Amino acid sequence: MELITSNIYLVLYLTAWLVTFISYQKKKQIFDAGSFLIFLQLLWSIMSLALYNGSVYTFNYLTLFPFIYLFVFNLMIMWPIIKYDYKKINIIQKPNSILLNIISIVFITASFFYFSTIISDIFTSMAILFIDSVGGATLYNEARELGFTQNDGNISNLSAIISSAMSGIGIFMTVYYLTLKKSNKLILFGLILSVVVNILPSISSGQRNGIVETLLIFMITYFALNKFILKKYKKRIKRYSFLIIILMIIPFITITNSRFGDISNSNHTVLDSIYLYAGQENLYFNNYGLDNGGIRNGDRTFPLFKSMLGYRNVPQNFWDRRNKYSNLEINDSVFIGNIGDFTLDFGPFIAPFIFIFFTLFVLKKTRIRNGRIQLHQLVLLHFLMYACVIGGFKLYPFSDTAGNLKLIVYLITYLIFKSNYLIKNIKYST
Repeated sequence: MELITSNIYLVLYLTAWLVTFISYQKKKQIFDAGSFLIFLQLLWSIMSLALYNGSVYTFNYLTLFPFIYLFVFNLMIMWPIIKYDYKKINIIQKPNSILLNIISIVFITASFFYFSTIISDIFTSMAILFIDSVGGATLYNEARELGFTQNDGNISNLSAIISSAMSGIGIFMTVYYLTLKKSNKLILFGLILSVVVNILPSISSGQRNGIVETLLIFMITYFALNKFILKKYKKRIKRYSFLIIILMIIPFITITNSRFGDISNSNHTVLDSIYLYAGQENLYFNNYGLDNGGIRNGDRTFPLFKSMLGYRNVPQNFWDRRNKYSNLEINDSVFIGNIGDFTLDFGPFIAPFIFIFFTLFVLKKTRIRNGRIQLHQLVLLHFLMYACVIGGFKLYPFSDTAGNLKLIVYLITYLIFKSNYLIKNIKYST
């Protein structure tokens, strides 16, 4: 009986996203960034249903209220993106071209310096991955063992840190350059290659994250700026999009198959691992998101900022954090999404105030005036898109020291373009 009830709750949760998607599409009449986010939530809920009723992975029985909580606050943090309507925007106010080029060149330079230091390792890893039937598992286990000995706060490769920290902004800049009638083609080419370069280390360590995250972030950025992308680039994207997706799916399938396809349990299939990857967040949140046996006091979502403020005993990497909070039912070894990361860090009563404050802040700062949107407003929206598209089924992507650095990059970029906008306004007014 409890299994049937759990499935009813899952179907209700799925139905809520289905109704939301249909209602949104009827209102907007276009497929935009909001459409993409809501559709993904629907897809993840379908995956959760398949995962819960599979024979390999087991979860506790489900209850209704956690799904209501998850739906409401997921929809809340997505709201500024849902409100973003490019049909009401006539122009993106172009900032100083020098600033655009400098930020892009920093990302390109860091990415290529990083690539030059790991190119031999990547070719070796790729050979293992595509030749050895269990190569993905071997590479993944080696990366995990290396993670035990490395401190997340150490600066061992500055170019790698900068490249990783700027990866989200790099994708945003790449798509934004496609909207410019006069842009530096060499920089655009460098941005495209840099985005690709940032995927390779993930693949070479037997991880699927780089492929999935890059593809999803690029797609939501494309849907957000679709109206403004030049027709010549749209044609090329449509022409080659299928090929690009195939080229990204091949290593994803190869890694999945080599990591999970040779498991002694005959009931386990590669499809089961995909269901687990895409569907576990909803189930783990339902089981533990509102009661995990304790909280992490922001040690996952804001460790770098806590250290900067002088807090002691702040875990420097996920291994330290898992050891410190070994009393919890679950930690970041499983996916629990944006909402779950904050409820696990601050509790289910404090987290909503964070969601409400941030949503109101973004809504206020991204208001469209006179059919114009400023680039710093788009940067803020893109930060939220990144958080929602990845944190909608995995974990809050701006956590840990590396994630906090990405957050700082977005903040700096936002402030640079906002300052440029304010200075231009002062000049015009005088």
